[in-house]
Amino acid sequence: MSDATNWESVPLRGLFSFERGKEKNMALLKEGDLPLVSARNVNNGVKGFVGNPTKIFSGGNVITLNNDGDGGAGLAYYQACDFALDTHVTALIPQDDISPEALMYMTASISKQHDIFGHGRSISLPRAKRLQNMLPVNDDGAPDYALMTDYVKKLRKSMLTRYKAHAIANIKKLGEYLPVSSIQEMRWEPFLIADIFDILPGKRLVAASSTPGDRPFIGALDNSNGVARFVNDTNVSLDKNVLGVNYNGNGMVIGFYHPYECIFSDDVKRFHLKHHEDNAFVLLFMKVAILQQKSKFGYLYKFNAERMANTRIMLPVTDDGTPDYEYMEQYTKKSDTPERISSILAYLDSKEKVAPAPAMIKSLIMDKTEAYMQLAKSGLKL
Repeated sequence: MSDATNWESVPLRGLFSFERGKEKNMALLKEGDLPLVSARNVNNGVKGFVGNPTKIFSGGNVITLNNDGDGGAGLAYYQACDFALDTHVTALIPQDDISPEALMYMTASISKQHDIFGHGRSISLPRAKRLQNMLPVNDDGAPDYALMTDYVKKLRKSMLTRYKAHAIANIKKLGEYLPVSSIQEMRWEPFLIADIFDILPGKRLVAASSTPGDRPFIGALDNSNGVARFVNDTNVSLDKNVLGVNYNGNGMVIGFYHPYECIFSDDVKRFHLKHHEDNAFVLLFMKVAILQQKSKFGYLYKFNAERMANTRIMLPVTDDGTPDYEYMEQYTKKSDTPERISSILAYLDSKEKVAPAPAMIKSLIMDKTEAYMQLAKSGLKL
């Protein structure tokens, strides 16, 4: 968009009709393939997949607006296919024929205002109808949907090109991988985390005294790979090729692998393997093994350094009873096979032509994590 673009504050009520979600009794909902959108701040608002909603919003090409939620109030998402809504979300249904790309543009524009909402200021239906959206307009003063569409198409093409290059590079990095036994066929033994890892602290970084930059700052989050923001700061927690594990916050016990140079909050511990080189595939396997202990910890029983060290995790072992790092590496590689990544690339190619069906969305989400879920469902807890 150029400096010559004209902009106007456009009321949402002139562009959309509004309908509040219907699902309020989650216990009555059965598992299925239909995305259930809630007031979340991640995963396009999708809370789960259901089969018997009170109402199906058919056809997609709709914006959903979070009415409330912890960190999610005011966020908007574009929904491309059929979905259901719970009562914490409002559907913004276009009154005119608006392209998916223009709706995606407006979704981002609406979300820019989410900072003014929260627990003390939720979005009621009257308040939603009073919202204004800053949009480019044509010479007649109407929203310039053609300009928005063209802008998003170019942006998406650029992003897809970058992602495809990244995915192809990852296929090459995987190299050869060996056939492995199923996790049910392996022998497993408990190990203290302190016997497997060196546990190193993070360092407090006060937001008011930090400066924006390009270095990831890792906080105790349960999303975004733990990246809270990007800073220009550095401190003694500077690290890379490391597993960060949260001992506090919403993401307690959750870990993320960081191949890049970053610094860590004091709510996150840095895990380095003691008896094996730090390897992305092994560390990702360990992440899931540690996560199996999450139910033991909470707000009143934090996953602090002492409890981390004394927590036992279940690991596959060799014939001599030592952790089988080679198995962990090959198992994780198998979950990211070239065939799997290639299927994602094929899906990205199809995005330019066909809107995804609900079952396809669920399949892509579940397929990517299938191997890790097998490990999680094995119930290997102590």
